[in-house]
Amino acid sequence: MSVDLIVVLVLLAVTIALFAIGRPRMDAVALLVIVALPLIGVLTVPETLAGFADPNVVLIAALFVVGEGLSRTGVTFRLGDWLSAQAGTSQTRLIVLLMLSVALLGAVMSSTGVVAIFIPVVLTTRLAPGSPRVSC
Repeated sequence: MSVDLIVVLVLLAVTIALFAIGRPRMDAVALLVIVALPLIGVLTVPETLAGFADPNVVLIAALFVVGEGLSRTGVTFRLGDWLSAQAGTSQTRLIVLLMLSVALLGAVMSSTGVVAIFIPVVLTTRLAPGSPRVSC
């Protein structure tokens, strides 16, 4: 086992621990890891930044932007309220309604867009006023 591999594994373990603790925020931890790898000498700066050239990274970043925009405009809260009203107090009915609405929307648009729309919906949906959130 090389020294670089040990350093990467230790850094990965520290990163996972910080993600689990939740302090500092996950985006800050991710940026610290990106900065730490070239500083430690495991990667060169071009190798570190090469990951940002991948279209999937840009797609995931755009997914977060779209999701936040939908939350700030209230679309996700309205959709969540409508789903909650239709489900009543039944968790099973709520899950079925979520699955049906995701399937219907996914039939006509990109799955990435559907994920961007429904992640905030699922995170804010409650069964009935005062009931606990649905655990996913």
